[in-house]
Amino acid sequence: MNNYDLIVIGGGPAGMMAAGRAGERGKQVLLLEKMDSPGKKLLLCARGRCNVTNTAPLHAFMQVYGRGGGFLRTALETFDNERLRTFLLSYGVETVVENKGRVFPQNQRADSVLHALEAYLHDGHVTIHKNTRVSRLILEAGRVIGVETQKGIFLGKNTLIATGGVSYPSTGSTGDGYTLAASAGHTIQPPRPAIIAFETEETWVKALQGTPIKNATIIAYQRNKKIAEHFGEALFTHYGISGPAILDISKTIVGCLSNGPVQLHIDFKPNQALEKLDETLLHQIRKFGSKTIKSCLTLFLPEKVAHVFLGICNVDPQKKASQITLQERKKIVKHFKDVHLTLVRHRPIEESIITAGGVCLDEVDAKTLESKRSKGLYFAGETLDIDGPTGGFNLQAAFSTGYLAGSSI
Repeated sequence: MNNYDLIVIGGGPAGMMAAGRAGERGKQVLLLEKMDSPGKKLLLCARGRCNVTNTAPLHAFMQVYGRGGGFLRTALETFDNERLRTFLLSYGVETVVENKGRVFPQNQRADSVLHALEAYLHDGHVTIHKNTRVSRLILEAGRVIGVETQKGIFLGKNTLIATGGVSYPSTGSTGDGYTLAASAGHTIQPPRPAIIAFETEETWVKALQGTPIKNATIIAYQRNKKIAEHFGEALFTHYGISGPAILDISKTIVGCLSNGPVQLHIDFKPNQALEKLDETLLHQIRKFGSKTIKSCLTLFLPEKVAHVFLGICNVDPQKKASQITLQERKKIVKHFKDVHLTLVRHRPIEESIITAGGVCLDEVDAKTLESKRSKGLYFAGETLDIDGPTGGFNLQAAFSTGYLAGSSI
């Protein structure tokens, strides 16, 4: 029975980075993955394109995590976005910068990132046991000295929990790490969705399934009080609404839904005043008076959206443009600036891209990621109570915390 320098529980990006870094330092490392292969959730990132990080500076990174930003300072300084890109390049993965500083592999393939991490593990001579689930931590005199699995007991001077949250359970993220951490005396902040889509009371969204709304301003209200606002792209779904702009404010909305429905106001034309829109629409009506009003709206909205949009305005889409009344025109223009949706619930937490909640940060040393409750126990990645918006911030946090933990043992 080997006595490893480090036992890593969980083969996600944080766990693989930690194992590789410790192996690089000459440590004897064991990686335990309960699935048949590591990195399953990584392959799903950004629909298989893998948004690995963001080009934002350190101070911007720290802001997006809220309270968790201060905790992450050492990890982000130790292994920042440039060091991550350099690391990937050393394994043949070139990266490119896209909109809003999002960084992707040049080949747009998540498996290239996974292959780089697997090569890092190989170079560090990391022992990997797949299909191996950890059932409990072995504690002795306030220190974690090993783990028990269905394949037996493994002993180690240090143990890292990097099992992720509870989203996408088919990839292995089923909250095991929370149970293990609690058994070592840690407080677990209740897991909840942090990046998630929503179901709406309105059923007309189903007719627009898969249709994006680009360059829109989305404002969320509850009881007439603004709770969140974002500019960007949303996406209609068969159950409600999703897309980057929705996902980035979803954590705030989730926190409010327990107090009742949330009203979503969509401004399709945030950069144009009502008067200018009315003037443009009137010009369209005069120019194409013999055509349907739906045809006139294609200048403002995708054709599929225009049909449903006119239904919301109680205007017949097949009505000739020349027959549109002043009242109908004003109603159409008003709705360009404000279409309402009622959010009644978020999608199941299993569909959440990232899980909020996890191991309480006050109980972990931010400079080493070692537990303050049990010696020899470390944490990295989504198991910690840290989450950020979309855009590469969550993967960077996973890589940075994994690297710091692997450097600290």
